[in-house]
Amino acid sequence: MHTRNLVIGLAAGYHYGDVAPFLRSLERVGHAATECVLFASDTTRDVERMERHGTRVIRFRREPELEHVPYNGYRYRLYRDYLRGSGQRFRRVLMTDVRDVLFQHDPFSFDWPEGLNATLEDESMTIGSCPHNSRWVERHLGRAALVELSEERISCSGTTVADHDTLLEYLDAMISLSKGFRPGQNMAGFDQAIHNYLIRKDFGSETTFHDNAGPILTLGYHPCEPETDPKGDVLNDAGEPAVIVHQYDRKPGLFAMVRKRYGTMAD
Repeated sequence: MHTRNLVIGLAAGYHYGDVAPFLRSLERVGHAATECVLFASDTTRDVERMERHGTRVIRFRREPELEHVPYNGYRYRLYRDYLRGSGQRFRRVLMTDVRDVLFQHDPFSFDWPEGLNATLEDESMTIGSCPHNSRWVERHLGRAALVELSEERISCSGTTVADHDTLLEYLDAMISLSKGFRPGQNMAGFDQAIHNYLIRKDFGSETTFHDNAGPILTLGYHPCEPETDPKGDVLNDAGEPAVIVHQYDRKPGLFAMVRKRYGTMAD
């Protein structure tokens, strides 16, 4: 029986202040059976301070033939290699962005279903109506893929949960579909195009979608500042404290509150 869980993310080019809310909030609510691993590039600073939170930080460099691949797309190789080489099998794994993510509860206190758990952004925006997502899909996967996905709600690739085997299947597929990437202006998020295509068109395992009324509140296209309860916890669209808050930096009032509560100014 697998009892350990894993939070895994990328801290390429960041410094401690960028990731302090992530690390401090996870340390506050996390469980002893949860491992946290961050990958750091040679431009990442303050690694020693990050490690003081019990996080394992692993340095990496892209292979010369893959230096043209943005870190967002390259990270899936790092995650796959870690899962295959760690000698552990995890019950659940959360792949997550780092700079704009806040934990309000143990991320594995939610009863994540087997298979892949994908996060939906606000219903007001579709892949076709979003200039960023439509660009990433069309330029990397082609016009036909954009037509297929145009009316679908955006699934954010920045927070995904899966069981160990499903995640390896997902990572292999993400890496395969990233082949042939051609650099271009504003294409750093091309992995989200692959993610959205894969989970709707080309993935064998079951996928459960969670919207902003669920455990992860994704604020990029959320129409307003989210509400908070008397304790200061951010509420999801169902009026309950979200387990994870993503893209909090998109809302000025919330961003100021988070930096005050969890950032380096709290030292």
